Amino acid sequence: MRAAAVLLACACSVSCAGLPRIIPTGAPEAAVLARECLAPFLKGKWRVVHSIQGTLPGGSSADMIGVTIAASDTGAIRSTLMSIEGLVLLDAEFNKGLVINRGIGPLGRHDLVTGMMRDIRLMLFAPPGTMTEAGFLADGSGACRYRSDEGDVYVLMKKSRDIELRTYDRSARLLRAVRFLDAGPGGMPRRIELESAGFPGYSLRLDLIEAERLR
Repeated sequence: MRAAAVLLACACSVSCAGLPRIIPTGAPEAAVLARECLAPFLKGKWRVVHSIQGTLPGGSSADMIGVTIAASDTGAIRSTLMSIEGLVLLDAEFNKGLVINRGIGPLGRHDLVTGMMRDIRLMLFAPPGTMTEAGFLADGSGACRYRSDEGDVYVLMKKSRDIELRTYDRSARLLRAVRFLDAGPGGMPRRIELESAGFPGYSLRLDLIEAERLR
């Protein structure tokens, strides 16, 4: 019981910590930061294949292969999730609405798949809304802030050159944290890690297998 209370307190301390404070910088440096903040995200239409490790609420885990076709200009994605043995667990399209072509078990649930698709967009596409700030945090990390009707998105560039994205709702509560690791040519990350804040939470780790630019 005590261990559970400690974990819950830690989760609350993260999700209730409020928005990071960005120290403004000059216009030329802010323009450089704005470009660097967009480095991990897809530009154009791509087909990407990832191995996926997921830790679900309750502690269970799942290993899958994900094949996603994503177009940054329209925001459209089509995602296929397969078991390691090649069984198609989910085939879904998401743009203005969700279409589930195939969904086995819980992956046939509209609400669950909608949340998954939004997380995929979060990991692959540049943040929605307008960039309102670019500068540095107190620890020296570069930072960009994007604001939309749904809340705020911060993109943070660590001194290690890894990039972290954090999404907050309109009450400044942390919703998601995404880490982009081991950038390849053009800035595409070879690994992406996502964690949901709050309780119950879940996490995803995506390791890039293949990336193909489409016309």
